Amino acid sequence: MSGTQAQKSTTFDAASKQTIDTKWLQAFVGDELLGKTISELRSRIENRLQSLLETDEYAPPNLLSAMSHALLGGGKRFRPLIFVMTVNRDDCLNAAIDIGCAVEMVHTASLILDDLPCMDDAELRRQKPTTHKAFGQATAILAAISLLTLGIRILSTVEGVPDHVRVRMAAVLSHAVGHTGLAAGQEIDLRGVSGTSLDVEQKNWLKTGKLFAAMADMASVLSQRPVQEETALTEFAFHVGSAFQALDDLMDAIAGTSVLGKDSGKDTDRDTLVNEKGEAATRRSYIDHLQAANLALPHCGVEVEPIRFMLRSIHWLVPNEAKARAGIEPVVNGD
Repeated sequence: MSGTQAQKSTTFDAASKQTIDTKWLQAFVGDELLGKTISELRSRIENRLQSLLETDEYAPPNLLSAMSHALLGGGKRFRPLIFVMTVNRDDCLNAAIDIGCAVEMVHTASLILDDLPCMDDAELRRQKPTTHKAFGQATAILAAISLLTLGIRILSTVEGVPDHVRVRMAAVLSHAVGHTGLAAGQEIDLRGVSGTSLDVEQKNWLKTGKLFAAMADMASVLSQRPVQEETALTEFAFHVGSAFQALDDLMDAIAGTSVLGKDSGKDTDRDTLVNEKGEAATRRSYIDHLQAANLALPHCGVEVEPIRFMLRSIHWLVPNEAKARAGIEPVVNGD
């Protein structure tokens, strides 16, 4: 399914909702045991990421250090966490963790490239210097290539998964990253949507949402989901990716660098939701998409509460100062 097709088939009709109940977003710390379980899973993912960055006699220490700087630099690990939870099968937990780590490597590679002077020209990422600032542009590019190829290799060789499933997942992830996915979205972001057949939301789908859709597709293949659950999971992934991008656009426009831990104000002259529709509509889009993702969850064949907890964490991880500037209600418990 193309990004445009996915956009048309899954767009959430916010106009049909009179009011949207966002109380579920505020109950982030309602279950301490659940939070502890997710924290333990995050630690397991973190440890696995570190072990997968293997040393090799031909791998220059400086290149490995750059890869480690980018990959192990305090990311939220939202993507691998969501992937493991959507697979939802104990008999392939180790494989799901490795595949989630592969996705995180690909995502991190994209961040390194996004931050380069020829693209976003960012100096700060996750509260520390961007990879090209710390290691130079050449090494940063090589680190991105290395993480991208390592992620694909891990996905292609993961143990306990049939060959045809590995091949299918590698094809899905590659399609989401290259000129039909993330790279296409970044190119359009740099050049603008004028002169293309896409609007801002479709550009965002390519840049951010398509990787979430790929995760949903891979999770369905790995867990052998029925068609109805696969469709619901694709719907869920679309709305999560859209919420992420809407929030990112909003925070870039409103919150400062010190609040976000990364450069802000980089999208002033670009085609973003805020620039096209305004802050209020972008804020509404963020909440609408989170709510739509929440509504899709019970039909995905997954344990709902852990993933709902993660959806709340998108909201919770934005500092209250940034929420206040954006006009988003702060989390009342835990922030």
